[in-house]
Amino acid sequence: MPSQHLPSLNLIRVFEVAARRMSFKDAADELCVSPPAVSHQIRILEESLGVTLFKRENRKISLSAEGKRYYLHVKRGLDLIDTATLAVRKEKKKRRFIINTLPNIASLLLFPNIHEFQAKHPELNIQIDSDVSRIDLENSETTVAIRHECGNEPELTYHPLVRIALTPICSRGYLEQHPNLKEGDFSDCRIIKISGDTYQWPRWQTQWNLLPAMPDELVVSTVQASIEAVKNNIGVAMGYLPTAYQFMRKDSDLVLPMSNKVTPHGECFLTYCNSNADDEVIKAFHDWVVEIITQEWSDKNI
Repeated sequence: MPSQHLPSLNLIRVFEVAARRMSFKDAADELCVSPPAVSHQIRILEESLGVTLFKRENRKISLSAEGKRYYLHVKRGLDLIDTATLAVRKEKKKRRFIINTLPNIASLLLFPNIHEFQAKHPELNIQIDSDVSRIDLENSETTVAIRHECGNEPELTYHPLVRIALTPICSRGYLEQHPNLKEGDFSDCRIIKISGDTYQWPRWQTQWNLLPAMPDELVVSTVQASIEAVKNNIGVAMGYLPTAYQFMRKDSDLVLPMSNKVTPHGECFLTYCNSNADDEVIKAFHDWVVEIITQEWSDKNI
């Protein structure tokens, strides 16, 4: 709420120009008004503040002590307003590029690397929305989405990015404590599950006919949380390939105890409206994402 004691911005602006130019006439020329109009506005401001801002002597003016102090504060305030205004106008000229993606992809791929794409496209105002739900691209401001699985939406374009597969992951220390894991024996093992993906373990177990009861479980909310649990020797989690390679490259203590038992788990796609099929920025973003996936999710040097 505006302060009732704050003079109008027009009065403050007139004062700033007059104080800077030290002349009502020169201030009038800059403001495209008459000198009497400037003098009148200054009088109104002085009456509002209850102080004399200018000393008027023989057609010359100078700032009073109160005027000098007020000018310093006013100039600083107007400079801040000018800076903020220029920033808003600059941002308005930028194109908004909104990316909707899964939390795992946002944290592993986009957040650590998006500055590279931004540097190549400074004209963009990039926004990353991390969400497990599928957004309605046609009825939102979202530019592109990175999705797991292709939808039946003829109005959307889907570009394949990477195939996802499942295989267990644990620490070397945990595998030493449970050597039978290599043979698919989960006796005395703690299974780490992700609450948002309840089908990962059953899908993998069904394919490889490893269906023993697994009463000792830990349920976490994210892939990153499951990996942290693995690092701390809490249990064995389901690894998502090729994303697990990124964790393994950064932490050599992580291993795939049954790397020969891999189960397909769908595919990730870059998705956007058909109406944007010729958008050069979207094409550039697609190429950049493919490059980052190749760079971050490679199984080389593991």
